[in-house]
Amino acid sequence: MGTALLLAFFAVAALGALIGLAAVDIRTVPPVSGTCALILTLAALAVAVLR
Repeated sequence: MGTALLLAFFAVAALGALIGLAAVDIRTVPPVSGTCALILTLAALAVAVLR
């Protein structure tokens, strides 16, 4: 339960960061969102393996 809550927290934080980045400069969002998606995928895989 704790790991899923932590994963959800990081997902919301990443989404908030992308929204803030879009407010500053919309052109940088696509490369950064691809990197965030990769990091979140690896984090979800790590949670699944540890479970």
